[in-house]
Amino acid sequence: MTGIAGTGTAFAAPTQAASPSEAVITSTGLTAGQIKHVWLIILENKSYDATFTGLNQNSYLWSTLPSEGVLLTNYYGTGHSSMDNYISMVSGQAPQEDTQSDCSGANTPFGTNADIITSGPNAGQVMSPAGANAANGKNGCTYPSQVPTLFNQFDAAGVTWKGYAQDLGNQPGREDGLCGAPGSAANDPATNPLSMSSNLPAGVSSFTGAQANDQYVAKHFPFPWFSGLTTSPLTTPAQGGTDCDANHIANLDSATNGLFHDLQSESTTPAFSWITPNNCSDAHDAVCKGNNLSGAFDANGNPVYGTGTPNPEATTPVNYTGGLYASDLFLEYYIPMIEKSPAFQDGGLIDITFDEANPPFTYTGNSFNNATDYAATASVQPNASAGILADAAGENINGTNVASEPTGPNSTLGTDAAGNQLYPGPGNNAFIDRPPACTSTNPNVPANCVPGIVRGGSGNTPGARTDAAVGTAGSPTVTDSSIVATDTGRIVTDSADTTGAGGASPIPDGTYVGAVSNTGPLFSSDPTAPVVTGSFQLVDASGNPVNPTGAVTSVTLSAEGAPGFLAAGQTADPLYDATDATPGGGDTGSVLISPLIKPGTVSNTFYDHYSWLRTMEDIFQVSDGTDTTPLAAGTVSGGVDGLGHLGFAAEAGLMPFGPDVFTNAGKVAPSSTDTGGATPAPSNSPNSPIKTIDTGGVVGDSRALLIWAGALVLAAGAVLVGRRRYIMS
Repeated sequence: MTGIAGTGTAFAAPTQAASPSEAVITSTGLTAGQIKHVWLIILENKSYDATFTGLNQNSYLWSTLPSEGVLLTNYYGTGHSSMDNYISMVSGQAPQEDTQSDCSGANTPFGTNADIITSGPNAGQVMSPAGANAANGKNGCTYPSQVPTLFNQFDAAGVTWKGYAQDLGNQPGREDGLCGAPGSAANDPATNPLSMSSNLPAGVSSFTGAQANDQYVAKHFPFPWFSGLTTSPLTTPAQGGTDCDANHIANLDSATNGLFHDLQSESTTPAFSWITPNNCSDAHDAVCKGNNLSGAFDANGNPVYGTGTPNPEATTPVNYTGGLYASDLFLEYYIPMIEKSPAFQDGGLIDITFDEANPPFTYTGNSFNNATDYAATASVQPNASAGILADAAGENINGTNVASEPTGPNSTLGTDAAGNQLYPGPGNNAFIDRPPACTSTNPNVPANCVPGIVRGGSGNTPGARTDAAVGTAGSPTVTDSSIVATDTGRIVTDSADTTGAGGASPIPDGTYVGAVSNTGPLFSSDPTAPVVTGSFQLVDASGNPVNPTGAVTSVTLSAEGAPGFLAAGQTADPLYDATDATPGGGDTGSVLISPLIKPGTVSNTFYDHYSWLRTMEDIFQVSDGTDTTPLAAGTVSGGVDGLGHLGFAAEAGLMPFGPDVFTNAGKVAPSSTDTGGATPAPSNSPNSPIKTIDTGGVVGDSRALLIWAGALVLAAGAVLVGRRRYIMS
């Protein structure tokens, strides 16, 4: 092959394509056929502040790639935790607790076609047979056959597509179901449902988390969760076969069906490519169970493709650090591969996004550093208000930014007469601690309980905790690998050590956790080693340093309690919140790169996964498809609005990505060889100046960005978000 056979070798020149029609596609500002190929790369669990400020030193994603395209500063997930976002992106279906819990129980059907709502604002949504706000395990995970997806729409419109997943099929019996479904080929949601957490087959340690030889997880791959793609296909692909065959679902690095193979010519490159990195490369795991691709680069930091099909996972990793360090490695390896392809150079679009936002603190397990320790994010605090913002929603409706999204029928919002939140909503209470449910009422027990509350993914107010620690006499600094920012203010005792005067505890009474420091990433060749260091200051009630009187090897931190309901010896839980709603998946930010986008631009318009789905439907004009067979609600090609939009992508007035994103669309000629001067800058070039795009005075935009010299400095008054203990999605 003559493409990227070695580092720096370009693909063959692109072939000439037919000119698109001059019809403008809705409000995207594009003309039909301008975008011919899309690659969607979806990463995991990071807030805008964790990714695009420099907090985690992921310079390729936060600095280099925005200089090649457009940075969306207000791109929102639609819920928590992971799987519900993937479902929303491809079908417009709103969250429900089994998908919000990543199908952690059993993979059973989520209702039937009879449960699809046929009219009204929730038209096309599946109503859980168990009712609104039903608990995890009561709903199901796999959607009925008359819930179409974007891929069914592609089939009907003659648009080619493929879903690539890193590590797919590595471990026999782990993801052998149709379209990469978890379990064996014998598992079927209706007739032989898979238990996701028990009776694991030989060689399988987890279906929902990574293992050393196979870091793929089905919850991050949307295809297997729709019967209309798997067991009861709604449509037939443009090139024949089935939606789950090797022409449509493939291991990312397959020599015969993988990404590199397909990029060799425009004719073999699908019009739409979905790329799911594994649980390491998508930034999900802070420490990787397996290869993080750190050994797939030469001494100068260039990706090594070798001869034949690249096989980066055959290399020996230098370390096992995950998070945004690992996702940078993945992007540095695969983005240049795509950018050099004939298909990208002829109307290509690369979209790098995240499923959901997690706050920029180490207590979430999704940041190497705490936002409070970095100038650009110093105003973010590890408390409930920051957690609420990590569960925020955002869309643009008829040109106005709004901090909301449709909840759908299953994860709703509502309050009692006292203003207490009763239901988890799309955000699922993911980064806060809610009041407990009542064991009895009149009087309420516990005293702060809320009758009728559905807590969803809420955390619990923590009890006392004992950590291994290292401290010395005369210094207030204690090293503690378990300490996190939300521990600040807890009472510190040491009953294990007798190194103080007269054999007493070395830590005097009235000592508290002061300033907490977490720093990373660390790099180790041991996949069990920590990637973050932790320490804190011992202080008294006035914040003055407290010096131990002897060596410290163990510390016990006091239990926390609900503010206003503290028992003796408890300190206030900073994540406790009873009254603020959790309506969405938080601001993740997103980067798009294309010859149709001016390098180094920024859009502050609010978008979310429903906006993304509407954009893809419009770009590929799925409403021109031929499948108009009536479904329970709408049709495959017409969607639920008759205009080609599925689920909540059909929300009235919802804006797709517009001219604020496709800033070069009017300057790129239809010729496949003319990029209008907008060829992306090489990844090793200095950052180009970044300009803010005027979005026409859109109201509700709370963040302005100043970007200069490769660093993002958040302007005064910027709204920042932050939170959680350990979210595993």
